[in-house]
Order: sequence, then structure tokens, then C-alpha cells
Amino acid sequence: MITPRRTRLIRVADLHAFRRAIVMLSVDGSLPSTRSRLVVVPTRGAARQVRRTIEDVALSAARAVVLPDVVTRDQLYDRLCARLAAPPRRLTAFEREVMIHAAADEAVAAGAAPPFHLRPGLVAEVVRFYDQLRRQGQSVTRFEELLTDRLAGDTDLDRGAERMLRQTRFLAAVYRAYEARLARLGCVDEHALRERLIQHAAPDPVRHVVVTVADWIADPNGLSRADCDLLTRLPGLDAIDLIVTEELLASGFHQRIHDWFPGIDEMDASAIGVPPSPRPPILLAPIGAAERPVFVHRDREEELVAIARRIKTGDGNVGAGLYAGPSLDRTTVVFKRPLPYLYLAREVFGSAGIAYQTVDALPLAAEPFAAALDVVLEFVSSQFRRDAIVALLRSPHFRWSGTGLRSQYGDLSPSSGAIAALDRALSDARYLGELDRLRQLAEDWTGKADALPALHAAIAAADALQPLLDRAPASVQLTRLTSFLASRMAPASERQRRAQAAVLGILESLAAAHAEHDDRETTIDEIAPDLRRWIEDETFVSDNAGAGVQLLDAQAARYGEFDDLVIIGLIEGEWPERPRRNIFYPPGLLAALGWPSENDRRGAATAAFVDLLRSPSSRVILSTFTLDDEALVEPASLVDEVGRVRLAIEIDEVEGPPAARVFLDEALSLDPPAIGVLEGDARQWASARLARTAAADARYHGQAGTQRPRQLSVSAIETYLTCPFKFFAQYVLRLEEEPDDDEVMDPKRQGLFVHEVFQSFFAAWQERGHHAITPDNLDAARAIFAELAETHLARLPAAEAALERTRLLGSSVAAGLGDIVFRMEAERPVEVVERLLEYNLEGEFELTGPYGPRRVALRGVADRLDLLADGTIRLIDYKLSSAPNKSRALQLPIYGLCAEQRLQAHHGRAWTLGEAAYIAFRGPKRVYPLFTARADRDEVLNAAQEKLIGAVDGIERGEFPPTPTDVFFCGFCSFAAVCRKDYVGDV
Repeated sequence: MITPRRTRLIRVADLHAFRRAIVMLSVDGSLPSTRSRLVVVPTRGAARQVRRTIEDVALSAARAVVLPDVVTRDQLYDRLCARLAAPPRRLTAFEREVMIHAAADEAVAAGAAPPFHLRPGLVAEVVRFYDQLRRQGQSVTRFEELLTDRLAGDTDLDRGAERMLRQTRFLAAVYRAYEARLARLGCVDEHALRERLIQHAAPDPVRHVVVTVADWIADPNGLSRADCDLLTRLPGLDAIDLIVTEELLASGFHQRIHDWFPGIDEMDASAIGVPPSPRPPILLAPIGAAERPVFVHRDREEELVAIARRIKTGDGNVGAGLYAGPSLDRTTVVFKRPLPYLYLAREVFGSAGIAYQTVDALPLAAEPFAAALDVVLEFVSSQFRRDAIVALLRSPHFRWSGTGLRSQYGDLSPSSGAIAALDRALSDARYLGELDRLRQLAEDWTGKADALPALHAAIAAADALQPLLDRAPASVQLTRLTSFLASRMAPASERQRRAQAAVLGILESLAAAHAEHDDRETTIDEIAPDLRRWIEDETFVSDNAGAGVQLLDAQAARYGEFDDLVIIGLIEGEWPERPRRNIFYPPGLLAALGWPSENDRRGAATAAFVDLLRSPSSRVILSTFTLDDEALVEPASLVDEVGRVRLAIEIDEVEGPPAARVFLDEALSLDPPAIGVLEGDARQWASARLARTAAADARYHGQAGTQRPRQLSVSAIETYLTCPFKFFAQYVLRLEEEPDDDEVMDPKRQGLFVHEVFQSFFAAWQERGHHAITPDNLDAARAIFAELAETHLARLPAAEAALERTRLLGSSVAAGLGDIVFRMEAERPVEVVERLLEYNLEGEFELTGPYGPRRVALRGVADRLDLLADGTIRLIDYKLSSAPNKSRALQLPIYGLCAEQRLQAHHGRAWTLGEAAYIAFRGPKRVYPLFTARADRDEVLNAAQEKLIGAVDGIERGEFPPTPTDVFFCGFCSFAAVCRKDYVGDV
């Protein structure tokens, strides 16, 4: 039996009257009537504003009131369910998705296969579409009938129609299987709960519902057709009051109200005692923009910067700033999307010292512990690779001592030094993952003992997580992951503990859902995408609801009483937001199921914007920007609706003082620095910074003071010529480069390997009585080279050996490195007397610079010196990549000069450098001679000596400025994190 009820539409002129009507209807009557009243709002933030507005009105009237239960749409169902005599168990969102996935498997097994692969993300869309259908009042059978009738006639000619028909049959089969499972369980979801609420009267029913939110067409958080049907048929409900502005009614909502609430009574707000609204606010406009009164900024951050400046420089006069009173609570900044404004506000308002408050929930995925979960997932899915091990051990969110990981390794608590030592050791061992290989390294450990605590912690963590790589029931896998996280969480702040609890709650809920409804066998790699999506969809409530400027979304702002209102982010695509598209069907087919048109949504969005402009009591400011992530954006077309609101426009002619220090960085960067804004340790640190040496001091620009003369390698001097600071970092500070993990040898190891192969070949070539390589013995050289190459290749993994074999011996499409070297020599007829391989050149050598000869201590290793019968030296340097730039290359000319001096009496004769060349194994050319004509020899050698002596002098003077020969190198430099980059202004 349907309870007779009073249903009224309260028409209000604007949001002032809207809020007054809410207050009057919310606290009307006695205490029992208030306890049985629900006020429906769109969001949690809107509920907070309603309660605050009621409290403010009661305070001004000096009377006590009992606050009503202010609820969102989802909370409305929670409250109604709780009042039933025997409340049924409601399925969680996790359970529903798992059940839908199981139902999809049933549908496929029954022959209703979908025309797509059912990924976890699609399962969530299947659930969402089911909810939308049912909220539109459509049954599964009716949905299938409607779309089958529309599509069946076109399937012979239209492949798209045929796919959609198969999709429709699949979805219908899934939904029937899901509903059958739901019935067997005896649980309810939202739709089954509606039926239960209509059929069973509550012993203490809700008597009065005040609806302040529009329908889902006008507001994503609004009521649906099925919700309205519930309210009209709910047993025990005596009264329904809908409060709607005239603007929203005129957008098409008025007709929809009468469709969903037949026979509803209409009345003006004055009939319930709502007083007339105050005069409209003033619209503040920039100079020269009265026709389009919008402040335009560069980006979102600049919008908040402008607001902060206006607040800090305001003096209470009209147009001088928003801060016009003792409290900022009456000022609000309104956005359509909370992010990234909530993150930017922390930086901008925090730096300006402006108190602010928010009620919007932030994404849980943005919390640090969510990233820590990603570190664990990557650790497992990478098969415990080196970089994943280091990331896990360095994570501040985990602890390794006192966690029960003692086992055979003792108590585990690796220091940062131990982790760094393990990082280097694993790189040197070319460890690429897998627990067995990690265990073997521990058993055969030859590295630094300092790394062992970190190694043992890594093995213990891998032991605990290894089962996740094997197939097991989903609930078991999730429980293992939860147990690992819970047992190793480091002590954290209250906010971080709440984030940890939220992440663990998702894992536990998903595990329970799988255990109850569909415990399919899976691996962590299959679960991880679904797990990440759940975390991305979850929000995290930040407790920042104190005092100060209020940052609100557009829905919540409708419910608050404010003097000044700033609407920010007015760009196309946000004001209004683009509706979420249905991924299954086009708008034409959805219209048959009751989906609204774009015009309906657009009209409601325009009405909400116009209402918001009239909402504050004093001033309105509109703000937009031109760049979003460096992409150009257009102002929202809603700005064109400002004219019809007919607000009085005030031109903003007052600017803050040019030297006003609004932000913390301005206080510290402008002269003289005002460190009084800092407190505690920060102030002491700033005082120390002010007392430091002036920034122009040469020590800040690469001057390290006189260096003790020492022996230098030629390659190190080449590094100095490339960038003095890189030399300083690598050879003075002795910083280590970050290691890389590759499945094959890195370029440095490849170079050493190739040098080793050629050294062994030429040594064997000489031992077997050969000298020069000529066209006659070229085949013999190839055979010996192939034999020795195979000996070296046998030490490499099979896959890597195959790559290196092709590089050394060649293939049918390209010559190998051996052929390149042999042909180069075979083309030169001079007899080779002796070969000196990997020849060590170390000691003092005489070099001639601009001021005459001097002795320089050098060291280096020449790849190959061929002593020829004519008394000349042929110097060969192998380069696995292309040849170096001759303007910086010193090895060939300097090695040549050093070899002449070292071999002065070798075999009883003098030797001179006759030929020097780089043999490059990549690039358009293979042979790069140091000089092409003997006449150029002295010029090239003299230039190289001058460069080297100049570099040595610079090193000994301690001059190490960051001046790379080409800033392109900075993108690949391993020492960029410690470089001051003084060159930036000179590029």
C-alpha cells in the first residue's frame, strides 16, 4: 500500500532563497520530526555547507536547533536500509564487480560470447552500464528487446550492427546471470534494495525528504528516474519537498519533475516564509574588459597566485581586494574539477601564509603509500631485478628490522650505504633478475661485505613474494600481498596511517570478494592492473576543514553563504564538463533507453552557472587561463552567458605595491631578505645562508683551488676537454656513475670484450709465425680469428653470444669486425716487424706547449702498435661506436708521441709515428686516419700537445666550471644531479 503523501515543488528565485528554503524546511517542526527527516544534497562538501549555513542562521537568531541528517544519494539508500526491521546485507562494489566477471564467464560458456576481449577495466564499465539501465527504470529483458528490435534488421548489411547485436545479447546474458546469483545469495545491491524498500515498511520510517539536488541529467550526483519512483512509493513517507531555482526549472527540469512526480504541487518560496533575496553582487572586471569581464592568466597556478595577491594586498575598499573583513571564511574559490587546484593551493596559499580549507576528497593514488604498493608490485613482476630491489629497500614506507625476517640472515636493517653497495655489486655481476640467481650470488658472494645486509633483506622479501608469480586463487594472492605490506609498514604520521589503512582495506575487500564469489586462479601480474584501477578510483578524505578561504567544487558552492566568490578554471571542456561517454552504444540507441540529449545537459549546466553568479552577497570574479600543461585552451563558452545576468560591473583599477612581498619566495629572494617570516630551524638555516660567501665567489663557479700535480690518464684529460666539471665529479670527487641493467653487455663492457678478442687474436697470430696480414693469408687470419672468437663467446649466455658472434664474424648482409680490421691491414703492403698489443704507456713524457717543452706524467694503453719494416709506427685504436670528434680526441696523437719516446731504442733503432687511425665499428666510415698526409703530421701533433698541456694546467689550477663543449651531452651525463649548470645563461 502506498502511503498518502504531500509532494511539493518549492520554486526559488536564486541561490539565496534556495539556501533559506533549505534551512526553513530542514529545522521545521519538533525534534521527532527532525529525526525522521532526510535532506538530500549532491556531495559531501555540499552537506557540510548546509550544516554550516543552518548553524549560522541559528546563531544569528540566538536559538538552538537540531541538525537534520544531510545525505548524498548513496547515503540516502544507506539510511533507508538501516531503518528496515531486518536490513539485508548489501553487496560491496568489489563483490558486484567480481560477480559480474563470474557472470560474464557463465555467459561466454553458454554461447553468448562478446565481440571484444573482456579486460578488468571493461568489467567495471559493464557494471556501470547495468546501474544506468536500472536507474532509468529499464529491466534486462526490456533492454534486450528494445535494442534487438533496433539492430536485428541491419545485421545482414552492417557489420557494426551485427557486433552490437552480439554485444547486446552478451550483456543481457551477463546481467541475467548476475541477478540469478544475487537472488541465490539473498543479498541486495542498490536495485534489489529499492524493491525491498517498496515492499517492506520500516518500523520507524523516514517521514520527510527534502530534495535539494536535481536529476542526473542536470547533476551527475542527482536523482534518477528509479530514485524518484522509490520516493513516490516508499511506505511511511509523508512529505517530499523539492527545492529548485527558476533558472534550473527553465532549462527543461520542470517538465521532467512533472513526469517523475505526477500531481506535484507548486508554490513560491515566499509561501513558506522565505524572505526576498538581497541585491545582486558586483562583478569585478579587469581594465578594458567590461564587455568580457574575465581575468585571463597564464595557467592554473597563476590563477591562484592572483587570488593570493588580491587577498594579501586588500585593504577593505571595494575593488582593492577580497579580504574585506576579519575572517576569510566568507570568501570562496570555486572550481569544476578539484585537481590540480587542491595541490596547487597547498603551495600557493601556503607560501603566501593564507589559511584555507577544503572538503573535497583527493585521489588515494596520489598518497605516497599507494606509490609504495607500486614499488612492491614492480619488485615482483620484474622478477626481482636490480633497480626494483633498490627501490624497495630504499622506500621509506617499509622497515626491514623487527619484522620477523631474521631467518638464517639475522636481523635485517640495511643502511643506505649497504643498499648503494648492493646496487653496484649487482650491476657488476650483471644480475638481471630471478630469485634463484639472487640466491646463487649470495652463496658465491665475492663483493663487499657492506652489501650483505641489503642482499639478505632483498632475498627475504623475494622469498615472501615469490609465490605471487605462480598461479593461485585470487584471494590467496591478495592475502599474501596484504600480509607482506602489513608486516613491513614503517611507522608513519596519522595521515599516512589512514592512507595505509585505505590501501590495505581495498586489498582485503577484494580478497574477500574473490573468496566469496569467484576465486579464480591468477598471478599477481593479472591482478595488478585491476588493483591499480581500484586505487585510482578511490578517494582519500583530507582533513583540512579548519578556517580560511574555502576551496569548493561548483556543486558545494551552491549551498554556502559567501561575500566573495571567485570562479576559476573557466575553460572549454570544464565549464561545463564533457559528459562521460558510453563505450557500448552511440547516442541514437541510448536515447531509446531513456538517455538524455546533449541539449538537456547543456541547458542545465548553463542554468547552474547563472545561479552561481548571483550566489554571493558582495562580489564575483571570473578567471580563466590560456595554457594547460603547455597546451593552448579556449575560454568556456559559458562566459557568454554573463551578460544576461545583468550584474553591476566594477572595474578593478587597484593593484598591489610593485615590491609587495606576498609569497615566501619573494620574502627571501628580494633584497634585503625578510627572514622574519620563517620560524625555528628554517630561520636559523636562512641566517646561515645569509652569512655565507657571496654567490659571485669563484668557488661557486668551478674554482676548486690549486691541485697537486699527479699522473693523469689521456682519457681523463679528454673528459676535461669535454666538460671540466664532469672531470671534477669523476676523477676528483670520485663519484660513481649510475649503473644500467641490460640483457646484453653495455657499450663499455662490449668494448672491453672486443679488445680482448683482438688482443688474443694478434697474440696468437704472431705466435704462429705470421706478421703482416696480406691478401694471401687473409683466409688464414679469418679462420684463426673465428676459432679464438668462439672461445671467448663460449663464456657468454647463448642469446648474447649469438649477437656478439654476428658482430665479430659478420653475416651474409654485413662484414664482421674481424674482416674490417684485416682488410684495412691487407690493403697496406709494408711488412709488420712486431705487434705491441694493449701496450702500456705510463710515466713522464716530454711534450711541447706554447711555452716550450715540459715533462708531463701520463698513463694510457694503446690498443695496437704495429712496428713496420720502414721504421714507422702504425697506431690503431678500436672504437666500438663511431670515431671521436678530432677537436677533443687526444689518444691517437698523444699515444703516438709517447710511443715514439718509449720505443726510442727498441730493436736498436728509433721509431716514428707514420700512421694513426681509429677503426670505428659503427658509422658511415670504418677507418678514420689522424692525418691524411705526412705534411699534416706535425701540425696535428703540435695542436694535440697544446690542448693537453692547456688542460693539465687548468686541472692543476683547479678550474672545473660546468662548461660542456655541447650542452647535448648534459642530457646523458651521470653527474647532472650535482652540477650547478652555470652555462645555462650562455647557451
